[in-house]
Amino acid sequence: MKKFIEMLLDFPGLVNQKVLNGFVNTELDGFDSQNGIRHYVKTIYQWLAVLMLIVMEVSLIKAAIKYFTESTDGGLAKVGSVIAILVLMYAAFPIAKLIKSKGDALGESHNGMVSFVFNDFVKTNIRLIGEVVAIVGLAAAFNLTLSFVLDNNLYTSASGNLMLDTLAPIYTFPMEALNAVLKITGLHFIGDFINNATSYRMTASSANSFGGDFRWDINDLVVVFGAYINVLLGLVFMYINLAIYGFLYSLIETLVKWVAAPSLPISISQKNK
Repeated sequence: MKKFIEMLLDFPGLVNQKVLNGFVNTELDGFDSQNGIRHYVKTIYQWLAVLMLIVMEVSLIKAAIKYFTESTDGGLAKVGSVIAILVLMYAAFPIAKLIKSKGDALGESHNGMVSFVFNDFVKTNIRLIGEVVAIVGLAAAFNLTLSFVLDNNLYTSASGNLMLDTLAPIYTFPMEALNAVLKITGLHFIGDFINNATSYRMTASSANSFGGDFRWDINDLVVVFGAYINVLLGLVFMYINLAIYGFLYSLIETLVKWVAAPSLPISISQKNK
């Protein structure tokens, strides 16, 4: 009976050793918060890059098939749309490369887990999202230029616009955090001013209204010019948000260090009488 109970208790370890050869236990024992995190984060970003490339290409192909099946546009618009679709498909490759390179950068040495999670990881992703939005915006600007030259409304990716709308607020959250801090201190008007300034984009009501009569309108040219300016503005504001986050992180880090070891800048001297 005693031997049977011992065999029963040893059964999980026996299965683990025979079936998985102790793989899970070996990985967990060998994992540490420095090299382990770097290795797995790098691997995750590599797979994310491949997944993003596949999803973007498949989505564009499906959308293109639907467009050419249902579209009633003329021949010139369809020829231009083929080029526009190829531009969007090409944009997926630098985006995938960018994701992989950011993961490789995170896979390098870092100064502890706290700094890695709240400083390196956050800053890397703010920059990654900002640069992805810039690539998508640049491809859209090129296609808008082609639309202007051909004076026809070409295929536009709704998923690309959705990506811009979804990702843009993520890399601007440092500005939102600063705005919240300023509101607490009663300086909300400064935060509102900075927030309004950094959310500025050039817009025009004549966008996507090319008539096909080859009478190029100055308003359409302004729309095309504004598309490229918006890409530059997005990059500038991204770096502003990076600087703001670096400032807030340094402020919190200093505060935490002071709470852990408080010291008052007061010196008391005794005079011998």
